[in-house]
Amino acid sequence: MHRLGLIISLIFLAALSVSIATLTAGAQTTDSTSQPSVSRGTVTGANPSKAERRAAKSDMAEEETLPDYSQVVDSTRSRRFEAPGWKRGRSDVWAHGGEYVSAGASTSDARFKLKTPTSGDYALYAWWPVRKGNSRAARFGVETARGTKWIVVNQARDGGMWVKLGTYEMKAGDRYVVRVSPGGAGSGEVVADAVALVRGAASPPPKDLAPAEGSADSSKNVYGASSNYVERRDIVRYGRTHIGTPYYHSPPDACWAYEKEDCSCFTKLVYEHFGKELPDDPTEQYWDKNRKWVPRTDLQRGDLVFFRENGPDNPITHVAMYSGNGYVLHASAYYAYQQVVESKMEDIEGFAGARRVSQVD
Repeated sequence: MHRLGLIISLIFLAALSVSIATLTAGAQTTDSTSQPSVSRGTVTGANPSKAERRAAKSDMAEEETLPDYSQVVDSTRSRRFEAPGWKRGRSDVWAHGGEYVSAGASTSDARFKLKTPTSGDYALYAWWPVRKGNSRAARFGVETARGTKWIVVNQARDGGMWVKLGTYEMKAGDRYVVRVSPGGAGSGEVVADAVALVRGAASPPPKDLAPAEGSADSSKNVYGASSNYVERRDIVRYGRTHIGTPYYHSPPDACWAYEKEDCSCFTKLVYEHFGKELPDDPTEQYWDKNRKWVPRTDLQRGDLVFFRENGPDNPITHVAMYSGNGYVLHASAYYAYQQVVESKMEDIEGFAGARRVSQVD
C-alpha cells in the first residue's frame, strides 16, 4: 500500500508539473503575441505629457467649432498670383485649370496670395502637371507664424492632383503665403500651377478643378495614357473622403464607413470601393500572398505601408496607404487626432514594409 501510494503521489506530481508548464507556456505565448495590436499611427519618439494631451485635444476641439474654410489659387488668377519672367506652359489636361507656368530662365520667385481668416493650423496642398522635364527638387517656401519654412518636392512624380506639402501654424491675414523658387532645382524645370489652403490639421483638400482627363490633348502628357496612374490617383482621392472619420478599433467595434474606422478597416473600405477585397486585419493584409512587395524608395500612391510600433520583433500593429510626397492616409489613434488623417509617413514608428495591391501594379 505504501508503494502504491508513492506511485500515485508521483503520478499526481508529474501531472501537476505538466499543468504548471502548460500554464506557463500559455502565459508566455499570450505575452509574446498579445502586444497591443491597436493601430495607433503614433508620432516617432512621442511621449506626451497630460498637459500636451489636453492642449492637443483643445486645439482639435477649437478647430471643430470653426466653419470649414478652403481657398484655391490658380496660376491663371493674376490678382493672387505673380511670376515675373516665368513662361506660360502649353495647355495640359493634368494641369489645374488646364494651364501652368514654369521658371525657365527667370530668377524671381512665383508667389501665391492666400487669405487666412483666423490664426491657427492650416493644411497646404500644391498641384502641378507631371511631366518628364519637371524638376526633381523644386523648392516651395511657406510663410508661417514662425517664419518661412522651405520644402523640397519632386515634381517629376505625384502630380496631377493635390499633393500635401504640410500643416502649418499661420497668422490671420491676406498676404503672399507660398513662394516657388526657380533656383536650386537641379535638373528639370520648376513648375508653379496651383495651391490650396484648408483650415485645420485634419481636413481634406478641396475638390479637384482640373479639366476632364482623357481629352484629345491627353497624349501630350507623359502620364496621359497611363490607366494605372489614373487608378492610383482615384484611390487616393477616394481615401481622402474618409479624412475626419472617428477612430474605433475593430473588433470590438464594427467597421462602418465614415462612422467607425481603424487602420485596416480604412484600407479595406477604400479598396472595397474599387472591387478589391482586403481582410480587416493589418497582419493579414501584410502577409497576403497576392500582394507585391515594394521597396520604400519605390512607393506609389495607393501602396499599403505597414508598421511594427512596438519594435521589430513584435507583430504588425498598423497599416496606412501611401498618398504621395512622403505622406500616408491612415486611421490613427494618436492622441492629437483619433481619426482618419493624412500625415507624414516618417512620423510613424517602426516601418516594416510595403505592399502593392495587384490591380494597381
